[in-house]
Amino acid sequence: MTANSEEFNVEEFKNSLISKAIEDPTYKERLLSDTKAVVEEELGTNLPEDLTIQAVQQSQKRLYLLLPVKIDDEVHDEILSDEELDAVAGGYTKKIWKGIGQATVRISKAL
Repeated sequence: MTANSEEFNVEEFKNSLISKAIEDPTYKERLLSDTKAVVEEELGTNLPEDLTIQAVQQSQKRLYLLLPVKIDDEVHDEILSDEELDAVAGGYTKKIWKGIGQATVRISKAL
């Protein structure tokens, strides 16, 4: 699997790294201590020098929330229109339930 492949899927790649870390404690320690090198090896390519990649391990008492790179743009794009706001006041919108569902799935997978 390479990043240049049309079939490259970030989620599958992350899951592959996690699976290997679960199966191999040495791999896990290396992934935590030298994440970028491990990712470069898995991708078969060198990543930009100014790119930092960090793997962290969650615990039952510590969860991490990753914000998107351009959160301000994303927030602006997701601002509710007056019509959507009216719908929320009287019920719900699909956007809200979709967001809640995605957050619930991510949290439940982390636990």
